[in-house]
Amino acid sequence: MDLTLLLAVLGIILTIFVPVTGYLYKTQKEMRNYYSVIWKNASKIKAKELLGERPCEDYYFNRKIDTFLESILSAGNSALIVGPPLSGKTRAVFNSLRSKNDIYLLVPRNVPMQTFKLPRDFFKRKKKLIFIDDLQFYVEKQEQFHLLFREAHKYNIPIIAACHSGKEFTKVKSKLTEQNLNIDIVFNDNILEMEKLSVETGKEVAKNLGMKWDSVKFNGTIGSIFMRLSEMERRFETCDMIEKTILRVLRNLYLSGIYDDDKLIRKAWIKKAAKSFELEAKEFEWSGFYKSLEGKEFIKVTGISKIWAEDAYLEYVVKPEAETSMYEVFENTIEVFSDDTEVLHLAGQKIYSFALGDTQFVSYIKLAIRTFKLEHDLLLNVYNNPKEETEAGSELIKKLINVKNDLGEAYWNLGQSQDTLENAEKALAYYSELLKLIDKQSDSYEFARLKMKIGDTHKLLTFVDDIKTRSILSIAAYNEAIEIFTIETNPLDLATTYNHLGSAYMLLSESQEPVENCKLALDAFKHAREVRDLTGYPKNEDFTKFNAANTYMYLSGFEDKEKNLDEAIKLFEEYISSGTAKKSARVASGVLNNMGYGYMLRAGVKNKNENLQKALELFNDAIKIRTKEEMPLDYTETLCNLGETYLYLSEVEDEEMNLLKSKELLEEALKTSGIDEHPMTYSTIKFTLGKTNIKLSAIKNNSLLYERGSKLLKEAADAVKDHSSSFHETIISEAQKNRIEHNNL
Repeated sequence: MDLTLLLAVLGIILTIFVPVTGYLYKTQKEMRNYYSVIWKNASKIKAKELLGERPCEDYYFNRKIDTFLESILSAGNSALIVGPPLSGKTRAVFNSLRSKNDIYLLVPRNVPMQTFKLPRDFFKRKKKLIFIDDLQFYVEKQEQFHLLFREAHKYNIPIIAACHSGKEFTKVKSKLTEQNLNIDIVFNDNILEMEKLSVETGKEVAKNLGMKWDSVKFNGTIGSIFMRLSEMERRFETCDMIEKTILRVLRNLYLSGIYDDDKLIRKAWIKKAAKSFELEAKEFEWSGFYKSLEGKEFIKVTGISKIWAEDAYLEYVVKPEAETSMYEVFENTIEVFSDDTEVLHLAGQKIYSFALGDTQFVSYIKLAIRTFKLEHDLLLNVYNNPKEETEAGSELIKKLINVKNDLGEAYWNLGQSQDTLENAEKALAYYSELLKLIDKQSDSYEFARLKMKIGDTHKLLTFVDDIKTRSILSIAAYNEAIEIFTIETNPLDLATTYNHLGSAYMLLSESQEPVENCKLALDAFKHAREVRDLTGYPKNEDFTKFNAANTYMYLSGFEDKEKNLDEAIKLFEEYISSGTAKKSARVASGVLNNMGYGYMLRAGVKNKNENLQKALELFNDAIKIRTKEEMPLDYTETLCNLGETYLYLSEVEDEEMNLLKSKELLEEALKTSGIDEHPMTYSTIKFTLGKTNIKLSAIKNNSLLYERGSKLLKEAADAVKDHSSSFHETIISEAQKNRIEHNNL
């Protein structure tokens, strides 16, 4: 080939190759910000890449988890390991992976990603695995975490994750549910809970490590031996006041979620928070403080601007100067960083997550809302009054989208427990603002998910507002989402939306065309099951069975009563035996309650006494879980059902005694605080109590009881007048019938 021509060809090749190579290098470098390990042979993984700064002794103690991981890795399955801090979850994964030279590993960092991407895969024919350490932090920090699970399923890549137990595990389940992901589906039911070590086993481990048992602060975890907690407690006590103050600042920042990837805490945050402890110093003095604490092995200085602190020491060793609740820790953080949108966002996410698993849910969710609103108002001020053109750019809009979504979800959650109408309307207001910021064409998936949330909020409002209008709005929103979701790209979202659509049709049937809308509901549930069957996910039709059972039960009031009730009870019985019901006491109590109602209705068709006794048994089982203190509204619903069952039982045995039991239970139900804000339940209680009083008045020949009963029927009708026309008509009809019967006496 002519030299000139050769050089020309080489020039063309280089013209193409250099930009492509540069692009690939830039992309891979960018991915390093979001993934600490990118498709690396598992046998070549270093301890620091998974364990960070934590020690990794040569000695390793084999346990049940090792057998579990070996079977999971061999089968290429996903799995979740749940256990308390220091239980050795990550070390067990590292130990299992070291012998797997046929697996290529991807490890995401716990940082937000503006546009979610999986790194390029240069080993397409090799087995792959994604490992997520501290899943509770990943779902908190990475707002698009759900896309990782969806992409992994799409490309058939198993995920192994480690998660703290207790509240943190509850948070993870709640976060997954918010994203239409079921934890059992994601991990194929492969969820292992770490067992505590016995004292005898702990002594054996300590001996093999050459440690004296009386120097170990053992809490049932293997890490409490390795991490020398007793020694670190002694060192903390010997720290001077400034060192203790810095460690307490680090503890509060960590507990408040104020840290970057790998739990690195910025020096600027430490200095700002330290001011609330009246600690201020010059730069060279801070350097001395850090050096001293580093020498005592509490921290490591990373680069020039960040500090790494062992979270086990912050949680178990560093003690506050005075007993301080988590609420106070969060409040102090908000006060200190009230002008910092980045920190407010981190703290808000932490508080919101904390609320999901705490008994003081309402207090913490309100604090999360306050934090998000501070962030929102600061961002909105910049958006409306940008000092520079770039300040109102895409990054700012993305932050506004995130915080409006956070506020919408927080108000929606609050609305399920308190002031439903007010809080759900606030959620809708933020979702409406989001519709203006999310483009349906360029971001169709997020648009569809937003429509789902709008549908869910209108559905929640059916319990306190016009059920017909809210059901129709809910149905419209779900149908818009269904137009976007596909089996190929969003199977779980599609199945979930069909399920929610069926629920909305079920609610609409209470206001108009009950038979037609019940059948539309059943059709939607059928589509949900079909989608799940075609997705490659394990079948997860349990909740759909529950909804379908409720629909058959309601439909029985209009046609084929016995057949539909039998079908409803059959589905309830299948659901109560499912893993889903067994894993959640609250879910199980709901099934017991509704199944009891099915038996109560079937008593009107056949075997009256037998079915009523079965209903009483189920309601009493439900109310053991639905306690007045923990679940007041659910408790009240079951009280009402018990009262109604005793009313019907009075028709076959011990009339007066059963009517008095009914009256007592229903009067107790009316005492529930805020029950008048839930028109269907409130009206049902008064309706049933009214009928009970009228029946008692006939037995006792007591006109006051009759008048009381008639008044209750009127109040029941008024409570539901603008909520459910069909139930309103039922109450009016019952009142007229009773008047006629009374006048004929």
